[in-house]
Amino acid sequence: MKKVLMFAVLSVFVVGMSIPASALETDFSGEFYVEGILNSAPNMLEEDSTSDYRQMRLRVQTDFKVSDHLTLTTRFDALEKVLSSRDSAFDNEEDDDNIDFDRAYLTYISPIGMFEVGRLKGIVWGTSFCDDESDTDRIKYTVPIEIGDGKLYIAAVAEKVTENDTMIDDDNDKYYLGAVYKTEAYATGLLSAMYSFNKFQDPGQKFAYDDAMASYETNGDYASSYRTFLKTNGASDELASYAGWYGANAKNALTAKGYAEAAAKYQAAGKLAEAQAAAQAAADAKAKIAADWPNDMQASSLTTMSRGLTNDAKVYLLSPYFQGKFGDIALEAELDYVFGTLEYDAKYNAEDRDVKGFAYFAQGSYDYSPFTAQLGFAHASGDSNYDDTDIESIGYVSPGVDWEKLFILNADYHGMNGTLGNGVGNHVGTGFGTASIAMLDGYQMLYGGVDYAITDAITLGFIAAMSKADDIPEGLEYDDDQGMEYDFSFTWKITDNLTYKAIAAYLDGGDYWTTRKTGNIEKDANGEDIVDPQVYALFHRLTLTF
Repeated sequence: MKKVLMFAVLSVFVVGMSIPASALETDFSGEFYVEGILNSAPNMLEEDSTSDYRQMRLRVQTDFKVSDHLTLTTRFDALEKVLSSRDSAFDNEEDDDNIDFDRAYLTYISPIGMFEVGRLKGIVWGTSFCDDESDTDRIKYTVPIEIGDGKLYIAAVAEKVTENDTMIDDDNDKYYLGAVYKTEAYATGLLSAMYSFNKFQDPGQKFAYDDAMASYETNGDYASSYRTFLKTNGASDELASYAGWYGANAKNALTAKGYAEAAAKYQAAGKLAEAQAAAQAAADAKAKIAADWPNDMQASSLTTMSRGLTNDAKVYLLSPYFQGKFGDIALEAELDYVFGTLEYDAKYNAEDRDVKGFAYFAQGSYDYSPFTAQLGFAHASGDSNYDDTDIESIGYVSPGVDWEKLFILNADYHGMNGTLGNGVGNHVGTGFGTASIAMLDGYQMLYGGVDYAITDAITLGFIAAMSKADDIPEGLEYDDDQGMEYDFSFTWKITDNLTYKAIAAYLDGGDYWTTRKTGNIEKDANGEDIVDPQVYALFHRLTLTF
């Protein structure tokens, strides 16, 4: 920690020495919070123990104003951890490594518009619906234009998602072009984007990849060879032939390739017996793999290798939005529509697949002081068949973590977003491009609520929602009913800079959570449901802003 602080001080000193002393202005802003979380049944299993913990985070942003037109901005998080633990940001093991600089960018206001270059905020647009605020490496250009009673903002962004190779064109990039018109009463805009990914996984590939990694983590003798195989992206023709040989002996074609690599090394050394033993090991793994995989995923595991490990993706986004307040009535709505194509490596002879998904919400609220009532509907398209010709899950490329309309179903504060339903997850799952079942299934949700301002400083809130999955597998006894959630909130603005907020949330879950992974309700020896879709969560946070 001392080294980091010394480096920061030295950086400020160097910047200060390089410009006139009178020109440099420094502003600090940020927040510090301490919060507590209790989850009654994180997996919705009868044997679940209550999860109860507290955590904290300090966030500091520094703006170095070099001139009226040029600013350098940095931001770091410190001590983002569970209280009394030594780990920092859940990644480091020592408290002296607990500062994580996540943003650094310059802002230049030129005669032709504003430029922002570096690592800055991204994945936000319009309303918070479908937003996933994160740190992105980008170049952004914005120009304002006075029109009528408002102002039109036109922006263009080039963003580097991943730098997969510095020597060849194997990167993942995003390009945005958007326009927003703002007046005192309303704001409306349209965003267009192109995702140009040279190394991407479709949902079926991602499920197979994750399962294979889990299999090899529990079979350490082959973990090293499998990781080597992944780094080559299956480039060896010899290994491909071995995959065909062992493919009949394992449920998962990726697992077969991993064992095949180990066998190939033995055979190359003239050790036929060891090669046959490796083949038998693949056959022995069949039972374990079959048990680990949900029934509706097994077909995906068998067909995935016909498409390879990754693909090229060209996906486009169109997103209009509207927010306005007219007297006591406020309206907001947003639509996110994605479409495009996935292309697979020619050596697999796999057909291209279409991407077409959508998400939208519309909400109205009425302010009748001291009460404010709201009513809305949200719909995110889903796709439970990961091997058909289309990919229709909007959540796979835009999960929308920031919306957080319902605490259990739509947020990730509590950590249950990947565990509900014994691994089914909630609407936002574990984020962009992940194999999260409920997120991929999509949802349709009707919600309504009311806030009551007891005083200028204290507000009580209540919101309830009825939700169902948008798309579930056919042919088994699945149920799309996700049930009802009820959230109660208490907000106390202690001072202008200090706020306390508490939430009590209860999900009275439907049969979706008991049927989604197996196709039928699991029973224990006494005939009782193994999965209990009743879960409650308690959350409270004390936040200081400065």
